Amino acid sequence: MREITIRGILLSIVLAIILAASNTYLALKIGILTSASIPAAVIAMGILRFFKDSSILEKNLVQTGASAGEAIAGGIVYTIPALVIIQFWSGFSYWHNFFIAVIGGVLGILFSIPLRRVLMNEPNLKFPEAQAITKTLQMAENKEIGIKEMLTGGLVGAALEFAQSGLQIVASSVQGFIAAGKTLIGFGTGFSATLIGAGYLIGFNVGLSLLIGAVTGWLVIVPVLSGMYHLSQPGMSPTDSAVALWGNYVRFVGIGAMLAAGTWTLLTLLKPIGKGIAASFRTIEPQETSSLQSEKDLPFAYVALGILLCSIAGYFLLEALLPLTAMSLPSSLGHWIFGLSLAFVIVVGFIFAAICGYFSGLVGVSASPGSAVVIGGLLLVSIALRAAFHAYHVSLNHDMVINACAIVIVLISVVTGIACISNDNIQDLKVGHLVGSTPWKQQFMLLVGVLAASSVIPLLMQLLFKVYGIGGVMPHTGMDPSKMLPAPVPSVLAYVTQAVFNGNLPLNMLLLGVGIIAGFVLLNFLLRKKSFRLSILGIAMGLYLPLSSSTPLFIGSLIAILLQRMAAKRGLNPIQTQRSVVLACGIVAGAALMDVALAIPFAISGNPNVLKVMPDHLHSLAVVLGGLSLLYLAKLFYKQTIRQ
Repeated sequence: MREITIRGILLSIVLAIILAASNTYLALKIGILTSASIPAAVIAMGILRFFKDSSILEKNLVQTGASAGEAIAGGIVYTIPALVIIQFWSGFSYWHNFFIAVIGGVLGILFSIPLRRVLMNEPNLKFPEAQAITKTLQMAENKEIGIKEMLTGGLVGAALEFAQSGLQIVASSVQGFIAAGKTLIGFGTGFSATLIGAGYLIGFNVGLSLLIGAVTGWLVIVPVLSGMYHLSQPGMSPTDSAVALWGNYVRFVGIGAMLAAGTWTLLTLLKPIGKGIAASFRTIEPQETSSLQSEKDLPFAYVALGILLCSIAGYFLLEALLPLTAMSLPSSLGHWIFGLSLAFVIVVGFIFAAICGYFSGLVGVSASPGSAVVIGGLLLVSIALRAAFHAYHVSLNHDMVINACAIVIVLISVVTGIACISNDNIQDLKVGHLVGSTPWKQQFMLLVGVLAASSVIPLLMQLLFKVYGIGGVMPHTGMDPSKMLPAPVPSVLAYVTQAVFNGNLPLNMLLLGVGIIAGFVLLNFLLRKKSFRLSILGIAMGLYLPLSSSTPLFIGSLIAILLQRMAAKRGLNPIQTQRSVVLACGIVAGAALMDVALAIPFAISGNPNVLKVMPDHLHSLAVVLGGLSLLYLAKLFYKQTIRQ
């Protein structure tokens, strides 16, 4: 079957640009990215079915290249605006941003090549979105199996997402807290169809681990901090105060937990990763030509050459961007910083690629907390750089702090690009693994998508900055602050970096997160002879994610295991129970496509509430409708799973 075609390359370029543009706006406006792989697969399927000679492999390559648009948007839009927020930059230089995106994106693809051999067959990784994409592609090939379930799920997911995020007549989440003296007590849940569908696919172990993390953060840490240390916000409602407390304190506990969990996971992966690298070396041997197509990566010689060229380009990029000359540092310190910066991009970039690739396989691209990994890396670089300044007795005035922050953010921006591409690429490679695609052809299409997305995102960021302003920074007077793009993730990066260099970083919260993860690692060790084991990464993610994300993922996994057990007791054919899996794939695909579609009117109007029709005083009705939507999804899954 044909895989790489001219029409496929052109279609993937167009889709990569569209998805990059949509996700650039969403990342700056509300701090999230929609999964591009599923929408790209559905769009490719719809367009290529007009060509009689199209194949599932060609459609998969199109979605592979197109999904790079979302990944590149995550890499650059989550980081680079922080340089504007700290006022190191007054705007977005096209070529600087282009090369930051390209170098990070290409390295992410190259680093994921040895990781592919490790992660594809890891039994603990369910690859929920890869399963959804594969089902989508397979249903397109076999029109007699699962089309009804796929269409039903797609329409339901799209309708609920439109009602929740567009019209806002159905609440996407609800949470409430009460004050018992100074202690804040409460909880909440989410009703997102996307996350419930993803939860159905990730497995109960991960779903329960996410809930344990959420309970630890919201039902233990928030009450303790508010009751014992009186850290709640005066003058706020209990719910708003709890949310603020979580954002100011518990979130850093989650970051510490993510650092510890990621480090632990990486240690457990060192041996298989080493085997994967060794296997990649063997691709240069002549015998490799006789191996299966489904195991052929880009030859290691090309990978090594690509890493070398990216390193050279990174050298000149860092030389142009790092403000070492302006800081008037001792020459020996300046040389050390520059040399270690380049080494950091390569070494830590590979480590982040491994961690985020594992996250992607665990909970999918959308739910993967790559931002926590990025913030962790930012903390490490900031602390190390501050220690170097202290060792050389460099005083940090206001200008020095800004320049030091800029060094950290530039380095993290490249590493984030690597992590985001790996996060997306591993999921796409799993799809190829399932449908029989050739890995090196997928890797080639990702390179095409990276170049296409990198060429337009800097232009779009500058346009949005000029029109709306970003992160509290207005490029000119007379602008409407209510229309400003808040850029939540870059704002956090800017805050954390400045906090380190100004000496007010909440280290106690970070260490608390590390201690919590150490406790759960010990618990897993004690339960090592049991068949059930908690996901350490899932617990850390539950600590970091808001309730609107962690709880619907758990609810989806709970529905799945209950229906699976019910089906097993009734002796149903396993093929019959796959209907609910196809339905979940459709729900995730439909909701993701609707997210992308909604980005268009949001971007045109500059207002995510432009389609809202539900008045604020009827919010309770929207919450009731949210609960009913959850029950409706559970009933829909039941009918698809249990029916004869």
